[in-house]
Amino acid sequence: MSRPARILAVAAATALVATGTSATAATGGPTPLAPSNGKSLTAGKAFTFKVRSRGQGAVFLKVSKSKKKGKDGTLAAKDDLYFRKMGKKGSTFSKKTETYSALEDYFLNKPGRYYWQAYRIDCAAQSDCNVEGAIRSFRIR
Repeated sequence: MSRPARILAVAAATALVATGTSATAATGGPTPLAPSNGKSLTAGKAFTFKVRSRGQGAVFLKVSKSKKKGKDGTLAAKDDLYFRKMGKKGSTFSKKTETYSALEDYFLNKPGRYYWQAYRIDCAAQSDCNVEGAIRSFRIR
């Protein structure tokens, strides 16, 4: 590799580290489709999470009361309220929430603000295997 090419490669890597992104972020994690950011939803009524994701690997969904992230870049595991694998149809992944009317602590039955994130598992993409999507919020009213 020539000296100018090495300098360019080091500068690009430094810029990625400085911005807190990775090369895989450029390939994109799952793109949230529904519910839209800040959407109000009715307590106890099922709804569907939807994302678009290209690339290899399964897509998972996390719902949390906090938007705090863990070391792996996904919503912090200690704050998880809901964790499910999403089903695939084409490049769209979805997961319809279950209704558990008898469970008072189930997030769908408790009014408040919640955060959700989808991420793809792809160990060829980066060292921690997670390709994270954006974190979005919704309200249960």
